[in-house]
Amino acid sequence: MKLGLKLFALSLLLAAGPAASQQPDDGDYRKMMEQMMKSGNNSQARAQSWDARLKVISGTVMVKTVDGDEWSRITGEMPLDPNDMVKTSSDGLAEIYLDDKGAISLGRNTELEISSLEQEDAVFSINFGSLVAKIKHFLNEKHRLKVRTPSAVCAVRGTEFAVEYSQLSKEFSAGVFDEGRVAVTQEDDSGGTPQEYLLEKNNEIVFSPAQKRLRVTPLSRMGRHRTAISKLRKRLPALKGWKPRSLERRAALRDQALKRKVIRRQLKSSSVPAGKAARSSKARAAARAKAKARANAARQRAAKEMREEE
Repeated sequence: MKLGLKLFALSLLLAAGPAASQQPDDGDYRKMMEQMMKSGNNSQARAQSWDARLKVISGTVMVKTVDGDEWSRITGEMPLDPNDMVKTSSDGLAEIYLDDKGAISLGRNTELEISSLEQEDAVFSINFGSLVAKIKHFLNEKHRLKVRTPSAVCAVRGTEFAVEYSQLSKEFSAGVFDEGRVAVTQEDDSGGTPQEYLLEKNNEIVFSPAQKRLRVTPLSRMGRHRTAISKLRKRLPALKGWKPRSLERRAALRDQALKRKVIRRQLKSSSVPAGKAARSSKARAAARAKAKARANAARQRAAKEMREEE
């Protein structure tokens, strides 16, 4: 019995020996914990913010980042960050996806700023143009979304809606389609309490500087966006295979999308001097040929005159 206990104790010591030798020291342990906490914070940050991605549908679509001074033309797809600005030209169409929960379509001649991507307070600001959106579920306290324009703020409760703002006429329009609810508040610079207008399904509202009385009406003018809504309804099921991307992967894809424009610009700038140099070389050769021809003609005339004098 004693021998068995001794053998058992010896086996425990032998098993614990290698494990004890593999224990990290205080410094290694502290580094390991810091890395784990950092990784956890990154995962938490990704979980609390929308994974927004831009997709070019057609035409010219440009992006300007918070640290960029000029617009870069984008092709294909690109992850979006807060404070990015997206602009479509007269032939440009683009879509923005919020994880697999929402799809936003940007119309032609639209400029949009991604003011915030926090799920509790996401904000998209339209400087001019139009936006059509399809959100999968009604939003709640954990998921809030606002669309701002220079003249009004839309608090989106779900799920199908469109917003327009004209930079020329200063006119604002918003509409809700077959389902959803949007609370619209007119911007008031006078300091008074702004009034909220609630849009239910198949309702719209229009603000203009000339209007004195505002009211919610049945969907009419904004009905022209029904085709875009139909496309977004079909788009959402295709997002079921959505896979989150790491911060490193997102950064790499952003750099790749933005550098394409830089590379094209560099190639264009480098090719222009080469073309000019080629044209200048041809012009110089042509000028030399003309000068040579004129010199030969002058010599021939001089020789002829000498013969005639003789």
